[in-house]
Amino acid sequence: MNQTLNILACTTCKSPLLKKNLHLACSSTSCNKKYKIIADSFFSFLETDQTSDTELSIEKWNEFYSDKTKFEDYEKRYQVYMEDNFSNVYKQISEFKNFEKNKTVFLEIGCGPMFLARALSNQCKLVVGIDFSMEALKTAKAMLERNKIKNYLLIHGDIKNIPIRNDSIDILYGGGVIEHFTDTSKAVKELYRVLKPNGISFNTVPHLNIGSLTYRQVWGNIPNFPVLKQIAEFIHIKLLKSKHMTFGYELSFLASHLKYIHKKAGFKKTIVRKFETKLMFEFIPTKFLKESMSWLANSIPLFWPMIKVIGIK
Repeated sequence: MNQTLNILACTTCKSPLLKKNLHLACSSTSCNKKYKIIADSFFSFLETDQTSDTELSIEKWNEFYSDKTKFEDYEKRYQVYMEDNFSNVYKQISEFKNFEKNKTVFLEIGCGPMFLARALSNQCKLVVGIDFSMEALKTAKAMLERNKIKNYLLIHGDIKNIPIRNDSIDILYGGGVIEHFTDTSKAVKELYRVLKPNGISFNTVPHLNIGSLTYRQVWGNIPNFPVLKQIAEFIHIKLLKSKHMTFGYELSFLASHLKYIHKKAGFKKTIVRKFETKLMFEFIPTKFLKESMSWLANSIPLFWPMIKVIGIK
């Protein structure tokens, strides 16, 4: 408990927290806000009053993770993740900062079932996961306990207001997370705040290109570009009532805009590159089309599905 309390902070005033009976309380007498303890190393900080974009994303992801048949299959999904994705992600993060077993505090934002943080738990002092889906965190908790992993902290909260003290995190990762809010800048400023000096923020986001303007419209992507953004929001939210927004509210970005957001947040250096990942394109019906799309997505920037943005504090 002490290890987790040492980095947690009040979402209102950012003061340290104290454990009092069945809740956490802000140490500031002028604030004294309270937060719910869900279980050991598992706390809820999520405010009930949320913006419409956040509410939409919470609804979609809670619906996804509440499927019990999926829950029973998560161990198999984890093994697939380890075989197909982990080494790719690990290599790309380690290019910018190494993990140190008894030192690194790692934060996975939008952690879901916490696959990456779980895989890194033996290389870190503490792994922290934050997600606004309670169902996702319950799944993460069950999997961590089942595998006897103890050096973790789970936060039910909002990355636009992270309950972590300033300068606490060495490395943070978000796999398709910061695009789920209209106010991306606010989220990125919070990521900057919680990082230690020379810490790194590593995020993957949809790339605004031909792909996001064509096939990603099937699941309601919003191009983060004037006029295009307003048109897409009108169609997907107003006309179609968010029916096809599979991942909730989701933006796609130009590299230049990501660099601008990170520079404004205070990062001393920002790198944007293609995110190397295994592409499946399961929604494409024929082998020829899948192979053609994979070649385009791997070879030509106009078709890159995801880009990575690395901010160095």
